[in-house]
Amino acid sequence: MDTTGPNRLLHLLETDYRSEGFRTGWAEPTPEDPFRSLIVLFDDIGEEAREIQLELCFLPNMEDAEAAGICILQAFVTIAEDVSSDYYEQLLLLAAKLNTVLPLGAFGLFADTGVVYFKHNSLLLLGNADVSNVKAIDTQNGLILHLHQLYMEALLRVSAGDETAAQALENLLL
Repeated sequence: MDTTGPNRLLHLLETDYRSEGFRTGWAEPTPEDPFRSLIVLFDDIGEEAREIQLELCFLPNMEDAEAAGICILQAFVTIAEDVSSDYYEQLLLLAAKLNTVLPLGAFGLFADTGVVYFKHNSLLLLGNADVSNVKAIDTQNGLILHLHQLYMEALLRVSAGDETAAQALENLLL
C-alpha cells in the first residue's frame, strides 16, 4: 500500500480519526469509481440522529500537480440514493438555494442514478505540511458535518416527496 504523497495524508487522517474513536475504512478503486477513499463514519447527525459516511479521496490523474507538490482532496457524502425522478426538480431548487448560503462545498444530484450528495474539493500543498493539512482537513470536515446537521433532513424530506423545496426552505427559515 502506497503511503507517500496524498496517500500518506489519507493514512495520517485515518490515524487521527481512529485515535478520536471514529470508525474508518477504505474503499478501493473500481472502474466505475476510480478513487481510493478513506471512509469516516459519523453518528448522530441531523434531527433523526443519522449516521453519515464521509468519503475522502484525492482526485486521480493529477500526477503533474502531485509532482509539483499540489493535490486536490475531495470530501463526498451520499445523502440519499435511488431518488425518484419525480422529485428531481424540487431537489434541484432546494440544492440551488442552499448552495447560495454554504460557506464551502455544494449539494447536488446525479440525475442518472438518483443520488443526492454533498461535495467539496480542497487544494492542498504536499510535503512537510502534513500535520497542518490534517488539522485543516479536520476543521473543514467539522464544518461539513455542521452543514449536514443543518440541511440533511430537509434534503431527505424533499427526496422522499414529503416536502416541496418551498416548504423545506420555509421550515429552515432561509
